[in-house]
Order: sequence, then C-alpha cells, then structure tokens
Amino acid sequence: MMALGIVLLSMLLSGCAGWGFTGSGGGKVTLTYALWDPNEQIGYQKSIDLFEKLHPDIQVNIENIPYGSYEQKITAEFITGQAPDLFWVNTPWLGTFIQDGMLTNLTPLIKRAHINMAQYYPALVKLHSRGPAIYGLPKDWDTIALYYNKRYFAEHHITIPASLTWQPGGGGTFLPFLKRATYDTSGHNALSPQFDPAHVATYALGVDNDVQGGWGNYVAELGGKVIPHPYATRASMTTPAMNQGMSFLTRTLTDAHVIVPATESGPNANGNNLLQMFDQGQVAMWEAGDWNTGGVKASASFPVGTIPLPIGPDGRVSIFNGLIDGLNTHTPHPKQAWELEQWLGSARSEAILGSGGYVWPAIKSLDPLFLRHWQKEGINMNAFLLEAHGKVANFPNSPGVGDALTEIFNDLGPAWLGTEPVSTALQHAETDANYVLSTS
Repeated sequence: MMALGIVLLSMLLSGCAGWGFTGSGGGKVTLTYALWDPNEQIGYQKSIDLFEKLHPDIQVNIENIPYGSYEQKITAEFITGQAPDLFWVNTPWLGTFIQDGMLTNLTPLIKRAHINMAQYYPALVKLHSRGPAIYGLPKDWDTIALYYNKRYFAEHHITIPASLTWQPGGGGTFLPFLKRATYDTSGHNALSPQFDPAHVATYALGVDNDVQGGWGNYVAELGGKVIPHPYATRASMTTPAMNQGMSFLTRTLTDAHVIVPATESGPNANGNNLLQMFDQGQVAMWEAGDWNTGGVKASASFPVGTIPLPIGPDGRVSIFNGLIDGLNTHTPHPKQAWELEQWLGSARSEAILGSGGYVWPAIKSLDPLFLRHWQKEGINMNAFLLEAHGKVANFPNSPGVGDALTEIFNDLGPAWLGTEPVSTALQHAETDANYVLSTS
C-alpha cells in the first residue's frame, strides 16, 4: 500500500492544474465511460446518445469491463494513467478509491453548478460522501425484497399477508407462513405432522450468504452492522444482533426446513443456484435485489410478484445501495468529464434509465417511471419502493471493505453449512475482517 500511495500522491500533485478547466483546448474530445452491466449499458447508451446531440464537441465511448475484474482493472489503469474519464463505482470499493486519490471531490463543482442535492435520496448522498466531500452524483438505488411465484401460492390457496413479522427464535408470523408454503413430495406442508423434511419438493424461501441480498437485512432489523460506522477500521461481527440475525437464518429457519439448505443454494451458500431453483419451482420465494428483475422476468414461466422483507424487532430495514460515476482525478478532459457526470446525474438522463426499467432513479420524484415500466411487464415492484421510502441501512463503506466482506463470506460459510457454531464463525469473520480493515 505504501508504494501505491507514493505513486498516487505523485500523480495527484502532477494533475491538480486540470481542475481549473483550462487544459482541454478546442476541437472534439473523446471520453471513455466504464461500466460492467450489459443490460444497463443499453439504457446508458440511449442517454449518452442524447448527451452527444446536446454536446456535439464531446464523444463518449462506453467500455464494458466484467464485474469480476472491474476493480483491479480500474485501479491498474489509474496507476498507469490510462483509467477511464468517468467510471462506475460500487460501494465495496468506494472507500479505497477515495483513499487512493482516484475520485474527484465534486463538492466545489456541485456548488458552482448550483446542483440541488436535495432532489436525491439523502441516504445515497450520505453513502457517497466523506465529511463535506461528495464523490459522485447519485444515479440509482437498490433495496432487497422477496420475489414470489404467484402460480404456486394460488395453487396452494395461500394468501400472502400485507406484512410479516419475525423475532429471534421463531416468534412472529413469518416462520408459520414459511411452514405453510413449504411442501414435501407427498403434498404435506411443514405445518403437518406428516411432513417429510428429507423429501422437500418446494422450500418456501431462498436466502444467500451475502451482506446485501441476504443476512445483512435480518441483522439490520436487529440494529446490527458489519462495521459500527462508515470508515471504521474494525468490524462489529460478534454483537448480539449479528449472532441473533445469523442464527435466525442458519438455525431457526434451516432447522424448520423452510429455507433452501446451504448445500443446495450454491458453494458456501452463495446463492448461485437460487434463481434456477426459483424458476423450476423448487423455491417459492427468493430474497434478492431489484437488479435481478430482468433475469427473473426472462426466465420464469409463471407470473411473479414481490413482497417486502418481513418486519423485525427494529422494524423493516433493507440494505440500501446505489452507484455513482467516479470522476477520474487525472482525466485529461476534466471539463467535459464533469459535463458527462452532471448529465448522468440529471433528471433527463435518470428519466431515460427509469422509464426503460433499467434502474430505480436516484432522483426520488422519478421513481414512478421505473414502477410503471415493470407494471406493464407484469411485475409490481412496489415492495422495493416501499422499503426505499422506509428505514434503510446503507451498505458498509470503508477502505478495504470489499476484501473484508470476502473474508466474512468465507468465514460464515461453515455456519450456513452447519459445521460450525454461529458464534465461532462470527468470531473468525471479525478477526479476519479486522485485519483487512486495519491494514487497508
């Protein structure tokens, strides 16, 4: 890290002058814009096509980098001075990118341009800020809810309540509902004394070993957090809230045979098999982020609905996340890159993405556009919107948190598999996460 820091500091000192917006000269400028999602790229291309019409002196080339190599490639290109002018930033890397001087502090530019930051979800602005510095204009957001198989529930005459509740140990209405919706191959549900847990035909619920799409929401509904506050250098994985939330999934629901076993959901309970199981009728509800909607729509042979997360002891709380465009501190075209940053965070651009069903707009007033798109496609996405308008917990943000979360995922696997007590797995996770966070 020391060597990288010296390289980045040298680059920062050499590149400061560009932010006076005097270095781009005349003529047409070509910007590179990096992202990773091929479906969203279609929507962003539509937005950029309009941007180019409004800015004939700017051409924008989109570079699609696979997610698995995205962070490493962007970092390597920044060190060599070849990074894109503007690039997507996901929260697992945000703190590291800020620490390494890769992202421009936009606060002075925002003030100069008189951009109304109140138009965005406040949690998104906070997520992408450190102190007074803001590192990107919010563009979209994600919450977590339950996709469900409408045909399955209709065939079994199961009415889905308007809200469900849970308590550590199994209290509330959620567990009985899951038992009612879990059936064995002989047609007995998990409420029946004749239910055979060794031959389950359809599990009620699929949840994965993930802070955003899985266990993080139950922990948040108990007041727990992976790290105690943004930019913390230590994890908080051994709190009572963490233990109770993890135990509810890996013990209470698993022992009741209402949740897809870790041995079936994917390696280390990563959930890779859950969409296919949902499509094949092996799981009735899949807990996942709204970015999966296109895939669900394309692959499911039955009508799909959504319901909000169950309400926990601290209420209904979804992990909240969103992307920004990082403005490369060393772009040779700072003025034009800032024009593109402003455009992609504007109402006109976000309306294009929202109305096309690509993302929920970060500008709160535009969310009905996304909702209407998916209603026309036969999926009511209001569950996700309800959560965004309620209590949310921001995705953890600190330098190194992406690597720390990888360690946590690996360490929690044995708890999901039932080969290690939850408390032991959490202690291992905290120890390993602490090392990463304290040395990043």
